[in-house]
Amino acid sequence: MTDRIVLAARNNALWCDAVARSHGVVCTTDADAWTAATRTPPYYPDAVTLSPEAGEYDVLARVDDSDGCSVKDSWSRLDLSMEDFARLVVGEWVWLDPSVPLAPAPARTWQRVTTADEMAGWVRAWASDPDAEAILRPSLLEEPGVHVLGTRGGDDPQSPFVSGAIVNVTGEVAGLGNVFSHDGDPDLAWSAAAAAAREVVGGIPLVGWEAGASIDAAVAAGCETIGPLSVWLK
Repeated sequence: MTDRIVLAARNNALWCDAVARSHGVVCTTDADAWTAATRTPPYYPDAVTLSPEAGEYDVLARVDDSDGCSVKDSWSRLDLSMEDFARLVVGEWVWLDPSVPLAPAPARTWQRVTTADEMAGWVRAWASDPDAEAILRPSLLEEPGVHVLGTRGGDDPQSPFVSGAIVNVTGEVAGLGNVFSHDGDPDLAWSAAAAAAREVVGGIPLVGWEAGASIDAAVAAGCETIGPLSVWLK
């Protein structure tokens, strides 16, 4: 299991790296952790552990650990409570093997977002609040391996996006995240996004992390859970 978690955690860290760099944040990656020198955008961690051997102070020494600092503990092994952190989220890494069949997808056609205007429309559909609209910038479309995918509500190419996902290919795996749908069915949303991602990345595993009801949606789509993770916030 650890080898798969290493792949999933590294994939996630490289996505966090791309988002942080798009905001001008200087980042560092080594065998133990990905870390940001200054505070990252909202909802993104300041560190992601990449080894189960990484220790609390190995990580905290590399970040600004003042109030607002967040750490993604990829093996849910750290205890940061001694430094006034609280465990904000407990989730699961998920893995979808390319051999696992998916449920038939709805008839909507998924398209790749390729322009800044399209990205702005996609972000408006994805964002849960106005502040979130500033997180994902059009420059992410230029990142190697990043594919922003979505479906529109009608045949008009200017119709608003109604579902979407982001795929990030990093070597042996492709991360699937930022899955959303306005139809209210999380199981169908995850399955449809996974099918669209497979069309882009081919026969490599899809990985990601989910929490709460989203874990059930990923499992219903055919994923297996491969280990817990925690997000700590100070």
